Amino acid sequence: MHSEDRLRRLQVSMAEEGVDMAAFGPTANMRYLLGFAPHADERPCLLLVAQQAVRMVVPSLNAEETAAHTEGIELVAWEDAQGPQQALQQALSSLPRPRYLAVDGAMRADFLLLLQGAATPEEAQPAAPLLAPLRQRKSAAEIEALARAAAQADRVMQAAIDACRPGVTEAEVAWAAEEAFRLDGADEVIFTLVASGPNGAYPHHHSGKRPLQDGDAIVIDVGASLNGYKSDITRMAFLGEPPAEFTKAYQAVLEANERARAAVRPGVTAQEIDQAARSSLEAAGYGEYFVHRTGHGLGLEVHEPPWITATNEQVLEEGMVFSIEPGIYFSGQFGVRIEDIVVVIESGVRNLTGFDHQLVIKR
Repeated sequence: MHSEDRLRRLQVSMAEEGVDMAAFGPTANMRYLLGFAPHADERPCLLLVAQQAVRMVVPSLNAEETAAHTEGIELVAWEDAQGPQQALQQALSSLPRPRYLAVDGAMRADFLLLLQGAATPEEAQPAAPLLAPLRQRKSAAEIEALARAAAQADRVMQAAIDACRPGVTEAEVAWAAEEAFRLDGADEVIFTLVASGPNGAYPHHHSGKRPLQDGDAIVIDVGASLNGYKSDITRMAFLGEPPAEFTKAYQAVLEANERARAAVRPGVTAQEIDQAARSSLEAAGYGEYFVHRTGHGLGLEVHEPPWITATNEQVLEEGMVFSIEPGIYFSGQFGVRIEDIVVVIESGVRNLTGFDHQLVIKR
């Protein structure tokens, strides 16, 4: 779908919802709508979408590049020496005054305050309800872009697991993953989470200086951006012979992951996918240790709708892409998480992550 189509669909939604103007910073939302977003820094950059017109306020140092990517959109540029106020007033002067303004939730707060001061809307509201329905259903081209990103993450996971051995620090394994992403052509490395032994009990552990040692369970969660689309995968390695307690926990999480993936098809709710994973872990006696949602949407951002939670009654539709990542965490001991990225297809589910689900044991 071309940017003109996406902008037009947004404008149709705005008309239906009575929103006069929607404003976006250089975020994933802008990239979705235009196929491009200029360099994001402290200089105000705003895409202003009215129901019948589109204007863009850009810093002059990004204007030429932006113009090359946004044919047909009127740009109003501003110089560092003069500041953005005059350019913003000029852009707004050719648009209807917005009574209802929808705002990009990822936009900088100072951009919003500047815009509110200039546009004086009666009410500002999040733009997410307008954009989420558009962004959630991925096109065939977007799905293939996500599949390529997932395949890259599979290759990087192998590099990270290869780096796991006693005496190597978490940070060194994380660096092996980062280097592999870069050498493989990633635009940006977003996270390389390596949590060994007791650190695995922290779901969002920051890779640190702890050396890996024999008897460690290692959670490896990595993600990057490839041509704008994101990857996210989690697998496990174990140094030495895994004790029965760990093997039992690992198999329970793997079964929860498999059951949740098997439940995916058009027409089921996000809530039902979460329940498939949660009830599986509860039946195995681990329910209280599963402390987070089962998954999140993935696309131009690592975390975006749909949210795979216990309370989300949203019906899944063909083209939706999200993670399935049940995990259990034992304070002071270890954690287990197994994460895949899936897409809802007409016949059920397609798994984009291809890395083997069996525990990698390094003796």
